[in-house]
Amino acid sequence: MVGIEADGPQDRGLRQYLRLIARRLGIDLESCWYECAPDATAYIALDQRVPRHPDNDLALVWDEHTGWCAGIEVGRGAELVPLTYLGPPVLPSPEAVTVFVSDLVAGRRADHPVPPAMPAEDHLADLLVEYADRAPAKVL
Repeated sequence: MVGIEADGPQDRGLRQYLRLIARRLGIDLESCWYECAPDATAYIALDQRVPRHPDNDLALVWDEHTGWCAGIEVGRGAELVPLTYLGPPVLPSPEAVTVFVSDLVAGRRADHPVPPAMPAEDHLADLLVEYADRAPAKVL
């Protein structure tokens, strides 16, 4: 997806989508970040940790090609090491993302650090616009 204009409908939709996920996870918006150029990407720092890596911070990252990935931050530069991907669709419901995180922190999700094959999301821009229309999003 190319050509997302700043504060355009897709930009506002991605912001609103992240706000909905953050709210369901009990995360402050200060722990979220996104950008739409050159590709749409997002990041959510989580308060929880995974049982297999109790000393590492946990985060979610999303991009328009591979969808949601949970990873741990390791090293001084806080490099994100992928643990597992949620899988299709590339833009799952906020509820599905919440279940993904709950399963992960409860130890019910196996590591799968390889990005899944995603079907082409020709309608991703339309899906983001639908989120933009749901409610005003606070600035991230």
